Amino acid sequence: MKNDHPVLLCVRDMSMRYGKTQVLNQIDLDIHKGEVVVVIGPSGSGKSTLVRCLNGLENPFEGTIQLNGAPYDARNHEQWSQLRNQIGMVFQDYSLFPHLNVLKNMTLAPVLREKYTEDEAERIALELLERVQLRHKASSMPAQLSGGQQQRVAIVRALAMCPEIMLFDEPTSALDPEIVGEVLAVMKELVSQGMTMIVVTHEMSFAREVADKVVFMDKGEILEAASPERLFDYPQHERVKNFLGKILH
Repeated sequence: MKNDHPVLLCVRDMSMRYGKTQVLNQIDLDIHKGEVVVVIGPSGSGKSTLVRCLNGLENPFEGTIQLNGAPYDARNHEQWSQLRNQIGMVFQDYSLFPHLNVLKNMTLAPVLREKYTEDEAERIALELLERVQLRHKASSMPAQLSGGQQQRVAIVRALAMCPEIMLFDEPTSALDPEIVGEVLAVMKELVSQGMTMIVVTHEMSFAREVADKVVFMDKGEILEAASPERLFDYPQHERVKNFLGKILH
């Protein structure tokens, strides 16, 4: 069982406000190495804010984050930069640079952050593109790719930094239903390779198939966290029962 593996990411008492609105309220979460955690819940429940906080895109917040046992202070720019180098992020809208071709999109961050030389970054990028059957698109511009292809590039772009953990913020929500499968297939391959992942998604079948743990959020709080079998089939919290009753039947 993966919850026997060491804790890779530890979140304690994470809270955040937008003005007077409490967006996150004392979130506690342990992610074990190799674990796949799927976060579900209604719109506006704080799911996306949670993963954006973990990648330093929302700041400041209260609470603590530890990666591999090392604490990181969001107010310390150098510490936070080190943390972000180890946490990959995939957004729902691809977020590729439109003026750069696919290969340049993938090599920019590793070279700028001095993780690899330009030659090393290019070799790694081409290997990753080969894995998702897109090596032939290396010189293409993002606008020349389909939505599914762009999202597959976004995933391997994040992998090019060799992160410890991957965050996915509703990676299929902007895609046509008929091409959702090609993105989920790439994510399932990552699961099979032991990548630690936190996935915000509305794809319940994906959650049931690949998650080690499903976390249900509402109004900025974690109401329930359990295996997919227990949470989907035997939810304990009344709010979870009501939510699943509407979307699964």
